[in-house]
Amino acid sequence: MNRKALLIILSLFVSQLWAARQNLDYTDGLEPIENPGIGFYRPQGIHLTQSGNKAASTWGNISHLRVDISEFSSNAPIKVNKESGDTTFGVSQPLTQDALDAFEATLDAIRQRGKTAIVRFAYDKNFSGYTQCDPDQSVILGHLKQLGEIYSRNTDVIQFVELGMYGSWGEMHSSHTGTNEHIAEALQTLLECTPPEIKIGVRRPDIVAIWLGVNVGNNYSGFDIDSETFHQAAQAKGDTLFRVGMYNDGYLGSSSDLGTIGMGASGHQMTREMMVKWLEQYSSHTPYGGELVANYNGDHPINTPDYLSQEGFRTHTSYLNYEWHQPTILGWKEMTYEGDEAEYYGKDGFTYVENHLGYRFILRESSIETVGNKIAGRLQIENVGFGNLTKKAIVSFVICRKGKVEEIFPDETIDPQTWLSRETSTINYHLSLPDDCTEGEYELFIRLSEKGDLVHDNNYHCIQFGNPSEQYDQSIGANLVGTLTVSDLTAMENIHIAKDTPTPVQYYNIKGERVPSASISDHQGELIIEMSTYGGKPVKKRVSVR
Repeated sequence: MNRKALLIILSLFVSQLWAARQNLDYTDGLEPIENPGIGFYRPQGIHLTQSGNKAASTWGNISHLRVDISEFSSNAPIKVNKESGDTTFGVSQPLTQDALDAFEATLDAIRQRGKTAIVRFAYDKNFSGYTQCDPDQSVILGHLKQLGEIYSRNTDVIQFVELGMYGSWGEMHSSHTGTNEHIAEALQTLLECTPPEIKIGVRRPDIVAIWLGVNVGNNYSGFDIDSETFHQAAQAKGDTLFRVGMYNDGYLGSSSDLGTIGMGASGHQMTREMMVKWLEQYSSHTPYGGELVANYNGDHPINTPDYLSQEGFRTHTSYLNYEWHQPTILGWKEMTYEGDEAEYYGKDGFTYVENHLGYRFILRESSIETVGNKIAGRLQIENVGFGNLTKKAIVSFVICRKGKVEEIFPDETIDPQTWLSRETSTINYHLSLPDDCTEGEYELFIRLSEKGDLVHDNNYHCIQFGNPSEQYDQSIGANLVGTLTVSDLTAMENIHIAKDTPTPVQYYNIKGERVPSASISDHQGELIIEMSTYGGKPVKKRVSVR
């Protein structure tokens, strides 16, 4: 046998390490799961006053906080005397420490529940639809700087900041202060006083165009991401551009999303395709969603699961208000999905949308092998959701046997933010077994968490895969990837090679690294291959001779 043939045999031996396919369910369980920062929400109103504030009660997986600070704007009506008709207005002034403390205590209460928040401030009393209620621009910028300090201390809880502030419901209309230029200035102010982990959305893409400086008056052609104008603006903004997104409270009501897009001079308008292309490329790791509305698009409704099954993947839709427009959302339960995703074919439209909001990771394959005190594994994970993971997660593994669990970390850096929507990622990993591991069978789990500290983090912001829930262990916040057997270091299967094999030979270990110290010798009718394992400890492998 020549050297090339021997290497082929040895390579086949090594490749068998990946043959240990785990006996797991690799399908989408089709179950709703509450993962951090995605899904349906119910809005929660908070009214902050100058004093006497307390932390607000919150609920649900996403706390969509609509914080009313009308008492801090001289243009905001806060009380109307029914008898005299007299109206009492707030007072334009900095937010008091009492109000700020209550807001931060609310965020901490959400943290204690292990959940996340989307935040929007406005000067509209109780978010009732009052118009022209925001204060002067200088007051707004001062408030944003105060809030920026709190946002910066609570990046773990805050999933997204909907800039708000201007107009009715903080939707940036019906405002005497809320010009696009003023809103763009407010956006820049908040970006500068918060860290990169804070993602910020505005209500319409034309505001983003102003912030970028790509428009000329009513000519929005420069917002086309393929234009040279946009390329130059993107280069100037750098990574900051990837922090900016949008919230859409006219979502899918019409082809213009009820005026969200379409502004500009004839032939130079902001188009839906411009908005979608921008969200697709530059907001791929920024939350996107808002409020679905009733159909105003005549005989061609787009507020449907069928339409979302196309555009939702491009806009990376991650959250929606369950209460608005609820008749439409509940109507999805009577619709049937008949698209390209086989696992959801024939299921109701509501289940399809609910399970696709944001990211949804499905384990499609898992192989595990042990060599000595090392674990070599390979995973295939598909992200079937509309969106991507928008916040960093720490990847660790948990090995379990007879009630004893231990968290171990892979040699490689594994970043779940790279597990992109509609893609299947292959993850090769290597682990060192704990020193006190005894021989026997163990379960192995993968854990995606905010803090990566199983002993102390109370499973904070752990991510569950979409496989059947039986494969997720709530007690450790981790997903089963298989079982492994820890055995003696030298317990290796025999292979058969010809006696005339030349020596020395090259051997490749499980990482594909060449082991230069390997050699073969003939000893009483057997060939002995001496090599180094991945763990670096020399072993001998006895090989019978044909």
